[in-house]
Amino acid sequence: MICLLATTVKSVLDQALTVGGPAALVSAEDLAAARARRGAHGERTLAGRIALRLLLAHVQGDEPADAAHLPVDRTCERCGADHGRPRSPRVSLSSSTSQRHVLVAVGPEKVRIGVDAQALPASIWPGFDTAVLHPREHRLHDDGDVRARIALWTRKEAVLKAAGVGLQVDPSHLCLERRPVPDRSQQSWWTVSGESPPQLQGLHVRDLPGAVPRALAASAPSTVRRIALDAVLPLS
Repeated sequence: MICLLATTVKSVLDQALTVGGPAALVSAEDLAAARARRGAHGERTLAGRIALRLLLAHVQGDEPADAAHLPVDRTCERCGADHGRPRSPRVSLSSSTSQRHVLVAVGPEKVRIGVDAQALPASIWPGFDTAVLHPREHRLHDDGDVRARIALWTRKEAVLKAAGVGLQVDPSHLCLERRPVPDRSQQSWWTVSGESPPQLQGLHVRDLPGAVPRALAASAPSTVRRIALDAVLPLS
């Protein structure tokens, strides 16, 4: 089972105030990372890290007060800075923030996962199709639909996160195919096609409901459990 928490930056930061503020829920490294970004970017970083720690604590049966002390490593595997994909013993983690939106996930250790959420822009930026669409996908997205394009981008971002490669792999080399991949909830998953790069093979991705495009990728189609913010950090 993969546990998901979808919320907003404001909700996380407001709820954190009920237990003494964000500093009570994250590590010193998390606080430093948020301060380095400042402004809205810093608030998104802080909210995303709080949400992931709270969800991890909830899944493991720990108290919210234990969240700050859980071992969450974000060391970048390329440069060593504190901005890499989150890792913790015995679980698989992923997180995403976009404007006011926060999406975090905790899954089984043996299932690679990745999540992505994207706020909808007013229009698609020049060069999007060249940068993102696989040659086979151009004919499927020739109507200028903004949401459809951003939804495709979230699926690809989620897959690249699950693979642990990020944008080291060109998104336009990734092709997704809709196939009947069964899971217990009977949700429809997309599958990475055989012509995509080898490090992406074996991954699947599905859309998540919400006001903005959201996606979850996994190395095995899994049941998804949605958890509310009030469940991971009850109001006093």
